[in-house]
Amino acid sequence: MQKQRLIIVIVGVILGLIAVVMVNVYVNDMSADAKRRAEKELEKIRRNQAVVLVAKQDIPVDTVIQSGMIETSIVPREYVQPQVAASLDNVSGMITIAPISRGEQISFTKLSTSNQIVKHRDLASVTPVGKRAVSVSAENISDVVGLIKPGDNVDLIAVLSLTRENSEGKKVIEQTIVPAFQNVLILAVGQETDSNLKPGKPQKEKVDQITVALGPTEANILAFLQEQGKIRISLRSTNDSLIETVETTTWQSVLEQIPALKEKEAESIDIYRGLKKEKINISK
Repeated sequence: MQKQRLIIVIVGVILGLIAVVMVNVYVNDMSADAKRRAEKELEKIRRNQAVVLVAKQDIPVDTVIQSGMIETSIVPREYVQPQVAASLDNVSGMITIAPISRGEQISFTKLSTSNQIVKHRDLASVTPVGKRAVSVSAENISDVVGLIKPGDNVDLIAVLSLTRENSEGKKVIEQTIVPAFQNVLILAVGQETDSNLKPGKPQKEKVDQITVALGPTEANILAFLQEQGKIRISLRSTNDSLIETVETTTWQSVLEQIPALKEKEAESIDIYRGLKKEKINISK
């Protein structure tokens, strides 16, 4: 009898040990699985982020970039600006051709090498590498010519007359406002390329155009838009470099936003003259 009890105790101990081992294996498996999931999520976050250089302070034009002026920052990839610098080695010793605000990403569109900076700041020397200097005869240039200067950034808006079919299948010409390009660097106002020019300073000559920096394909698109319609410019804040999604504007979109502009729809009756149908409006 005592021998049977001993066997039962031994079997119980063995089963207990097996249970402990199984629990430890289960816990370890769960821990390893959780660790793998955490590593995957971390890797996903890392893939969606990028390291960029940002300004630690306001950097004026014609300033040599030094390490104390900039720092690295991690931002989501969708907020990375075009031609942004990611390494101090790439920008150290370069010179600003436009002001850079504190916290702004360091973009090569606002930098130039020292051998490109000449005393008179000719247009070719201030044009960033990879960009083209394109003249813009903006419709509202006379309204803003005393308020903008080289180094400012603007949006370019195209005013076009497009042909479309109405609800009756007839072709009509409709004025359409198209957001063409955003955050475009001004290289020159008239013949003036000096970014230290103070807004409001009298111009030496009558100004009827500005010159902006665009990529080769963008330059072609702008030339096409200028041939097809008119261009207007919209000045941006020096602290705003965000590229936003802007919808094309037509009468239909305006009426959706401002319902008060809609005309009161007139009542009408149909009058048949033989086989011919006429619609007569009745004033309410």
